[in-house]
Amino acid sequence: MRSMKLPEKESLVRQTIDVLKEMMRNGELVSPIPGERTLASHLQVGRDTLRSALNELTRMGWISESAQGKRREILKITKAAPKKKQKTKRILFLSPQRLEEIPRLMLIELNSLRTLLAKRSIVVDVISPSIFDTAHPEKRLEQLVIDYPADAWILYRCTEPVQRWFQEKKIPCIVRGYPHPNISLPYLDEDWKAAAFHAGTRLLSHGHKSVGIVVPDAQLAGLKAAEQGLFEAVDKAGEGHYFHQVQEKKDIPSLVKSVQEALSSAHPPTALVLTRPRHVLSLSSWLATFGYSIPEHLSIVALCHEPWFEDFYYPITHYTTPPENMSKSLAKQIRHLLSGTPLPSGQSYVIPEHVAGESIKSI
Repeated sequence: MRSMKLPEKESLVRQTIDVLKEMMRNGELVSPIPGERTLASHLQVGRDTLRSALNELTRMGWISESAQGKRREILKITKAAPKKKQKTKRILFLSPQRLEEIPRLMLIELNSLRTLLAKRSIVVDVISPSIFDTAHPEKRLEQLVIDYPADAWILYRCTEPVQRWFQEKKIPCIVRGYPHPNISLPYLDEDWKAAAFHAGTRLLSHGHKSVGIVVPDAQLAGLKAAEQGLFEAVDKAGEGHYFHQVQEKKDIPSLVKSVQEALSSAHPPTALVLTRPRHVLSLSSWLATFGYSIPEHLSIVALCHEPWFEDFYYPITHYTTPPENMSKSLAKQIRHLLSGTPLPSGQSYVIPEHVAGESIKSI
C-alpha cells in the first residue's frame, strides 16, 4: 500500500472518515478494503477509532457492512474535482559572477528567495553569460532573452549598458542593488547611505573629528551612497571635522599605501569606516606588524558582516542585514512584478541593523 495521508488528532473519527474518502477517490484504497488491523496501522489510529469511521461510512453507503470472514467492499466513489495545476513561472538571476563566486551572504539570500517563491510555483535560476565585458552588449542580450525565456529578471551587479538595455526594452525586472546613474529601474538594496551616516554619527559622538571611509576601486552605486552618507555626517558636525576617502586599488599593498597616505595627512583619521570584510583583516594584520591595534590606535566600523567579526579580541562594530529579511522583501517585489502591475521605478531599501562591538575607542 502506498504512503497515506495521516489524520489529525482533533475530531479523529471525523478526520479518519475524510481521509478514507480521499483515499477511495484517489484510488489509494480499493476493494476489498484491508482488514481493520492493517488499515489502523497505516493510518496510525486506534482500532476503535477506525471501526467507528468504517461504521459511519457503511451508514453513508460508501462501503459494505462487515461480515464474518469477508472483507468490506467499496460501494460508491465520488470523484474529487481535479485540482487546477498552477503554471510554474521562471525568474532569472542575472549576474557577472558565477554561482560559486557570489558572496556567501548573497547565496544565503538567494536560497531563501528560492524557498519562498517555490511555494507559489516560481522557480529562480542563476545565469552568468559573457555579456559584461563589452560596452555594447545589445546583440548578446537580444539572443540571451531568446535562449533563456523568463517571466521576470533580477539584475545583480550588472553593468550600466545591461541595465539600460533592460530599461529600454521594458522587460520586467528589478535591480538587486543600486542602479547606475540615470537608470530608472525599480531596485532593492540595503540603505548604505543611512548606515554610513549612522556610523559617522556614532564615531563623532565618541570624539573622533577626522573620519575616513575605505572603498574598493569599483563603480558601484552602493559604495557611492556609503561615501555620501559618511560625508554628510562629518559635514553636519561643522568646522574642525574632516572626511577622508581611502581607496583600495585591486590589492592589499594599494590599500595599505592609501591608508598610510591618509594617516600622514594634515588631519589624519582616527577612525575608519570599512566596506569590505577583507579590509578588516588587512588593516588589523598590517597594524599588528608595527605593534598597533584596533581600537587602541585606530577605531573601525564595518558596513558589512562576517561571523568571525565576533571572534576578534575586541569584536568588530558592524552593520548587517539578515539575508532572510532581504529575501522576503525581494520575494514581495517579484510577486508584485509577476502580477502584471509594473513596479514603480525608484528606491526600495532595507535598513541594515547596527551590531555593537568594541572596535570604537572614545578620544
